Amino acid sequence: MLASAGSHKENDLSLQRDGMAAFEALYKKYWYQLYCVAFKYTTSAPDAEELVQNLFEKIWRNRASLQVKNWGAFLTVSLRNMVIDFLRQQAVKDKFLQNYKPAAAINALEDELNQEQLLVLIENHLHELPEKTQTIFKLSRYEHKSVKEIAGHMQLTEKAVEYHITKSLKLLRQHLRNYLNTYFTLL
Repeated sequence: MLASAGSHKENDLSLQRDGMAAFEALYKKYWYQLYCVAFKYTTSAPDAEELVQNLFEKIWRNRASLQVKNWGAFLTVSLRNMVIDFLRQQAVKDKFLQNYKPAAAINALEDELNQEQLLVLIENHLHELPEKTQTIFKLSRYEHKSVKEIAGHMQLTEKAVEYHITKSLKLLRQHLRNYLNTYFTLL
């Protein structure tokens, strides 16, 4: 519980009447105590600061309608309610993340397996192509070489390289069409 003010002056403080000066006095007097209470329950400095800041923002927004006689008790109860709401939200968030992580890990594993299967299928079908076409495809797709680089490396024209890449892609599309249709249907 926050230290209560024994003085009649503090209990009689009105935000409507005294405005910003009264608000600053409340802030200076109670901020650190409220922060310590919030930190005790959240164990997070940023979360505790945010809760206290939100409390003071709420007080400022509602200053015209507040009729508070004991600011220490009012702030304590208000912060307690905010902390309870925060902890409930955290519990829901944590529960969601616990349920989500295994599904995400399974999906990542499935994607990795599907990608590996696809690469194996590509490799198998590439062997049906002439060696030169295989080499050009691998340089283009696996080593990310440009048509110009491949042409220079293999002493071919750029048109010849483009022909071999087109030929290999056409063959792969034909052979992998069923696999890809099945894969995307399952998604």
